[in-house]
Amino acid sequence: MLVLPRDGRMQDVRIPFGERDGTLFRAFEVENGLACGCICPGCRKPLNAANGGQKVIPHFRHVQSEDCVRGYKEGVRRAAVALIAARRGLTLPAFSRQVSATAVSGHSLFRDVSFQAAPVIGDSVKRFVDLGDVVAHAVVTASNRQLLVRIKVFSRAEHERYQRLLRIEASSVEIDLSGLTFDQINVPAAFERAVLSDPNTRSWIRSLRGEMLIKRAVDELGAEVIVYNAQWEQERTRLQAIEDERRVEQEAKAAEHAAALAAHRQTQLEAAEAQRANGIPVKEERGARERREELIVNQTLRAARDWGGQAVECSACCLLNPPGSEFCLFCTSEASTMTRILVPADIAATIHLRMRSSAKPDRSLRMASTLLVQPDPFT
Repeated sequence: MLVLPRDGRMQDVRIPFGERDGTLFRAFEVENGLACGCICPGCRKPLNAANGGQKVIPHFRHVQSEDCVRGYKEGVRRAAVALIAARRGLTLPAFSRQVSATAVSGHSLFRDVSFQAAPVIGDSVKRFVDLGDVVAHAVVTASNRQLLVRIKVFSRAEHERYQRLLRIEASSVEIDLSGLTFDQINVPAAFERAVLSDPNTRSWIRSLRGEMLIKRAVDELGAEVIVYNAQWEQERTRLQAIEDERRVEQEAKAAEHAAALAAHRQTQLEAAEAQRANGIPVKEERGARERREELIVNQTLRAARDWGGQAVECSACCLLNPPGSEFCLFCTSEASTMTRILVPADIAATIHLRMRSSAKPDRSLRMASTLLVQPDPFT
């Protein structure tokens, strides 16, 4: 049977532990019925022991119907504390945290901080110790160090109480028994494991050892960050020097290129002026495509005959220039590039057939409609 107590949580009215002469018993450990002589650990009123059935788990019920929700909670909690006191300790939970630090570069360094679960045996155990604004259900003292234990029976949050424990200069753990079934509580071995050693029921509220290890890890990470920052700054300075050197080199090359291009343009202007003086027209008149095709063919044949089959081709006007030319001798396109090509020795036999399907004449006119300097006549 389930009831809804004042806190709104459904609770089994069966009570797992009855108290007699200050000692807690399970129902199967005492006489049946009123002969058990037990009282409720919560409200202190008489209990009936129900331990004679074959299908019902042994339990206690109030002799008279009572609106008591503390019997279950107080019984489980006091039984758990009694186990800790009898063993003078319990197994502490494992600890695991990760700390990090960020370098100047934004890179993060990490360090794992952990230790394994381990049993602690105390010199003494005090029960239900009032610490002022919070109660420690058990205080295990070992070598003048205290461990505060809270036993959680219901699933409600304990945030405020744990905030108070965090202000106390002592380690503290929670034993969470809220997930135990009545069957598990009624089996001594299962209940004992849940209280004393089960890793799934225990967690740190505060670990002084963990805090010490975290502080040590933070200090070590801080030292690593200093080294990392120094190395990063050194590398950044080195890379900056390389970048500055590359930029200076690029600027020098750009200046050199600009000077060479200016000199080339001047040479072109002088060549154009000389051609005009000799009556060679600068602009191509009618039949411009045929004329441009003729110039491309002539320069190709000149490369095969006079330049040993080597030349550089202007990407704008498509005219071949002598090998080694940095700029086109004929057009003034600022977007042109010069590409090395090889011209076969027998090109004369196929050049006109190639021109029939070539897009070079049209491209030449489109990219460089006017040639500043005309190629020398080819014979």
